[in-house]
Amino acid sequence: LFQDASSADIRKAYRKLSLILHPDKNKDENAETQFRQLVAIYEVLKDEERRQRYDDILINGLPDWRQPVFYYRRVRKMSNAELALLLFIILTVGHYAVVWSIYLEKQLDELLSRKKREKKKKTGGKSTDEAKLAALDKNERVLDKPQWHDLLPCKLGIWFCLTVRSLPQLFQDARQLYVEYKETKMKAKEDALAKAELETLQKEKKPKVKKPKSEFPVYTVLESSPYIPSYDHGASIEEIEEQMDDWLGGKNRAQKKK
Repeated sequence: LFQDASSADIRKAYRKLSLILHPDKNKDENAETQFRQLVAIYEVLKDEERRQRYDDILINGLPDWRQPVFYYRRVRKMSNAELALLLFIILTVGHYAVVWSIYLEKQLDELLSRKKREKKKKTGGKSTDEAKLAALDKNERVLDKPQWHDLLPCKLGIWFCLTVRSLPQLFQDARQLYVEYKETKMKAKEDALAKAELETLQKEKKPKVKKPKSEFPVYTVLESSPYIPSYDHGASIEEIEEQMDDWLGGKNRAQKKK
């Protein structure tokens, strides 16, 4: 059979070979083994998914566990629930490993600091240094080993319980904040309205001051003088010019006489 043979061709070939390789008609010693292999091959080729995987193996070969393709093919067959469970287990193990690494790092720091203090005790002879070192020894941090409740599922469960327990208080705080915000908004609105009313009242009570009309000054002669001409204020400009000319001419004659 060819690789692109149809399911009908595969079925015909299986029937033909089953008549030949059946143990009742095949007198070979390995007749039963050959017939079982034929049945297994037919079971693979009649299923589309199995046949596709078989063709993939024929092209790319058997997957090696040292290559990422091997794990990719295994994971691709898993359902969403199985993938989620696998991811959760990986995260749990990783979280627990990180917790232990933090604990061991702190233990190492404490050990190194204790050795440094012991060296200072041996080298230093002052009483004050000894008192300080004794105080440091008393105040050493007590490091607890990671327990089962430090696992990620336990942490998530504790966080969920605390969140559910604090929900009423959170709702109450949110409601209180909303009431305070509403009150401040109403107060600001009332203050704005009162300010607007006050401005309108001030505008209404403010008296209207009439601007004085600008009047032209009236020239008045304080005292008569022979050198200051007197003329009628209702005269025209030409008459005033004639009076000024007569006055200047009379003044010049008087000066000449003098």
